[in-house]
Amino acid sequence: MAGGLSAKTQRKVIPFEQNGQFYYKKAKKYVENNNYIDALSFYRKAVEKDPENLEYRLDLAQVFTEMGYYEESNQILLYILQKDDGKADCYFCLGCNFLGLQEYERAKECFEKYLQLDPDGIYSEDAQDLLDILQSHEIYFDNDVEVILNPGREKLYKLANKGKDFLDMGDYNRAIRCLESVVKKDPSLIFARNNLALAYFCVGRLDDAIHVCQEVLKDQPQNVHANCNIAIFYREKGLEEESEKHLQAVLSMETNDPEEIHKIAVTLCELKRHKEANKLLKRLLQYKPYDIKVLHYIAVSYFNTQRYKEALKYWSKIDKIAPNNTISSFYKRLARAVMANEREFGEISYHFQVPYEEIIYRIKKINDLLKLPHKDLKKRWNSSDELLALLQWGLELNDPSIKRAILNVIASFKDGKAESFLREFILRKSVSDDLKREAVMLLKQMGASEPYIAYLDDNIVQIKIDVGAKNLPDDLPEVFYNVVNRAVEMMKNRYEEGFEAQIREIWSGFVAAMSPYGLPRIRKPEVWAAALELYYCLTSGLAVDKVELAYRYGVSYSSVSNALRRISFALLENEYNKVKPYLQ
Repeated sequence: MAGGLSAKTQRKVIPFEQNGQFYYKKAKKYVENNNYIDALSFYRKAVEKDPENLEYRLDLAQVFTEMGYYEESNQILLYILQKDDGKADCYFCLGCNFLGLQEYERAKECFEKYLQLDPDGIYSEDAQDLLDILQSHEIYFDNDVEVILNPGREKLYKLANKGKDFLDMGDYNRAIRCLESVVKKDPSLIFARNNLALAYFCVGRLDDAIHVCQEVLKDQPQNVHANCNIAIFYREKGLEEESEKHLQAVLSMETNDPEEIHKIAVTLCELKRHKEANKLLKRLLQYKPYDIKVLHYIAVSYFNTQRYKEALKYWSKIDKIAPNNTISSFYKRLARAVMANEREFGEISYHFQVPYEEIIYRIKKINDLLKLPHKDLKKRWNSSDELLALLQWGLELNDPSIKRAILNVIASFKDGKAESFLREFILRKSVSDDLKREAVMLLKQMGASEPYIAYLDDNIVQIKIDVGAKNLPDDLPEVFYNVVNRAVEMMKNRYEEGFEAQIREIWSGFVAAMSPYGLPRIRKPEVWAAALELYYCLTSGLAVDKVELAYRYGVSYSSVSNALRRISFALLENEYNKVKPYLQ
């Protein structure tokens, strides 16, 4: 009878759902104990429970800052400022983040804005001290190369950093163009020469990469980065003895510079010196305890020496820091399968990516998902974050067509989750400007409220899209009039009154935006007319069958899509050129 009562009682138990305050208090306790990884999890939960609570978001941003995730912190802070632009503490936090990102002019702007809004605030002394340092140029350095802040030198330095960004994004040819230009004008920027060697290596120009390293080592025989690079390049060329000589040279150097320790550790990883790499990576962890890639490298070094439990511990940390990443979870499953004798052991790569076979499988899965009826895809989107995690992974691939397809499908859901994702996406420094411009247009097309805050051309800008010009120039070739007239003719009796003025305004805005650079060659007016109608529908929030629309005009959808992209980019670029940096 007692057992029956117990079962009956259990059936009546109602789960107790905690509110945001509960998770917020737990998070603060973890912060007090310097346990930022668990604090991060609970702050996220607090924000999820009470998304309108800006204090929860501000504390979450501060934890990201403490962990060195400056861009993630900035995304949250800029979201808060869009809700409450008088929240002075956000500007101080932004300034600290920009210091961490070595964007000193922007840090200066933020500290000045903070003091303007709250001259007697709790951070006022700190802000003034940091401003004094910035104004005296004491902090402008990188890789032990001091930058003299004359306009020409600073411009070269920015171009070198742009080349490094292209290198990190996998856009090697653009990286080479940037870095070659810098090195030609100022060979004394050694870090640019080292990055150029890496870019050459990545495109298969092995001899050029080796030559650049040799030239650097003539000037600086003890340069850690050049010695590490050439050790890898010689190994690739089959020159084992030469490779080992340069590796031993760096291993014999004593350094406490985190970036140099990082470079040596990664070189050991590349050369499959797993035990030595593990030892150095654990030392590096003292400087970068929350760096996902460092944690992954340590996990792989343990896996490759068949210490699976230790590897799992580090991949689990990554799961907590970046819960929607699908890479650490893949390797955790792999490690457990090997431990259970379900898979044979084999060494894995240190690259923070899944193996080639899994990449192919996932790309096929994404393509199959994108072919599903929209209602089925929307159901998956709403039911869990699994689809979002897979699409996020796809956006890290170096394939522009896949990235564009993923952004379009996310925008097609037209809900708060999709809007939040795209707004965060356009603030990522690591994403190409072209892709961010496309995401801005998708936000406009899905009806997301303006302005849009984006990181474009190394500036954080506020964008409002207003097509502007009303009349076409008198000396315009006839074909441009044919486009807009054809669109108006095809749209008659199918849209509400007032559509014609908007169509003509959009086309006039496009022509005005393109005029300084050269108007497009229009061979088939119907293609551009269809694109014009499609742009009108998308930006007005009107349902439209894109393929059927193209068919009605007697043209292919791919042609219409290309024309639409040109219209969208031109109008966005025109508006971008008018805006001022958001933080000024």
